[in-house]
Amino acid sequence: MADDLVVCLHGGPDRDGEIDADGLVALVAALQLLATRVARHLVEQARPGRSAGVVERAARLRLVGLDAGATVLRFAVGEDDMLGEGLEHEITDAVFELVRGLWNEAPPAWTTSLLGDACVDLLDALARTSRTATLGGSRFRDASFRPGDLSRTRWPRADPPRTYGDARTVRGTLDRVDLRRGIVRVLDDAGHDVLVEGVVAGSDPALFGSDPDPAAVARLLGQEVVVTGPASQGPGGLRLRGATIRRA
Repeated sequence: MADDLVVCLHGGPDRDGEIDADGLVALVAALQLLATRVARHLVEQARPGRSAGVVERAARLRLVGLDAGATVLRFAVGEDDMLGEGLEHEITDAVFELVRGLWNEAPPAWTTSLLGDACVDLLDALARTSRTATLGGSRFRDASFRPGDLSRTRWPRADPPRTYGDARTVRGTLDRVDLRRGIVRVLDDAGHDVLVEGVVAGSDPALFGSDPDPAAVARLLGQEVVVTGPASQGPGGLRLRGATIRRA
């Protein structure tokens, strides 16, 4: 039978009982990702032989209520016609163990990097929509915490947070602009992709004026550019953050 999960958001950017559509999408996606990865982890570790369809159905979240007067999201976990499976309850048990780990800033010993990534994604989504978040359910005591204040660095990650050091300058072709995330990509002269996370004031004033927003940067698509900013070299290649950009 389906289990339940209740998320209460307090002090967010919107009035009580309301939630920004983009914030809602990000939060639901983060919760679903965590539930799905927990389900797959449980099956791989202790419940071999379960079909992918059963796992996906047991981890499926459905928004079944939004309380008026307060931002309270009620979810069903799994599906009501899955008698005898029980996996959905194991999923919510594990999710709440991870939630308590978030609250205590102490990941459970069984936390993998994939689960760590999903937990940090959930913290970020909660921080976007609330100052204080409370997670609970009919079988669990509520856990309340301030998601913006909790550590992300204690969780195992598939791609650990990068550190940025001295500035580097890269010359190449601007071949991608992500308007939503404010990220641009440059193909350098050696044929390597360089990601630039955010373009800052100080870029070409004749082209950008005082605000080099991504839409303005997109005017340089396909052109030779020079970008300069704090650099991080990691498994995914070179990245610059808060960089200036100009025509070559």
